[in-house]
Amino acid sequence: MRFLYNTPAILHRDALVIGDTHFGMEEKLRKKGIYNSALSEQLFWRAKRLLLEYKPKKLILLGDVKENITTLDETTNNILSRLSMLAEVIIIKGNHDGGISEKNAQIVGPEGFVYCGVALAHGHAWPAEELMRCKTLVVAHQHPLITLTDRSGKRHNEAVWLFAECNAKKISKYYKSFNPNIKLVLLPAFNPLIGSPLNSSTKTHLGPLLNNKLFKVNDALLSKLDGTSLGRLKNLKM
Repeated sequence: MRFLYNTPAILHRDALVIGDTHFGMEEKLRKKGIYNSALSEQLFWRAKRLLLEYKPKKLILLGDVKENITTLDETTNNILSRLSMLAEVIIIKGNHDGGISEKNAQIVGPEGFVYCGVALAHGHAWPAEELMRCKTLVVAHQHPLITLTDRSGKRHNEAVWLFAECNAKKISKYYKSFNPNIKLVLLPAFNPLIGSPLNSSTKTHLGPLLNNKLFKVNDALLSKLDGTSLGRLKNLKM
């Protein structure tokens, strides 16, 4: 499993893995007075460049492919059609993926699936038990960011990878069979306009894995997209 440099993406065997693209977000932004009609197209070209550079056979989208929760909008449908011409597209349904079509992609339920030994899920629902028997579980959904303060006192947010050890005692309450050494990887959002600062006092943990503390998030290691280690989350609390 390879974490791509300066990119919220993983290359695993013959598959490129990204999550939380939230295509079609332009309408939501317009309602807030933000006009960026090219956002989804920019995200498409970003994904296309990765597909052309690394030439994977599959593109695995870890949920929240689109912004519209209930229906498949034309923007997302068009982008998926074009992506399917570059690689086989597999979508794990996220909480925003109601109405997603099998026309241009293989659809997997929110419980996720195991791909070449690595467990993949969106993160808003309980993963299938077979995923919990893997060494590594990769999920999206949380859009992990970290709030950093520079020397002048100015704050800014940066996307980060999060790597957490499991809490076997907690997991045993929900799963009969699991790997006691399973590790969690939080995948940063592919869409740069969304995110949730992990070290903010107002952060929210969404989904059963984090809400029920199945992984030791407070002791988790954080890494910027360029590979810079930030240490443990508990030492970066604001």
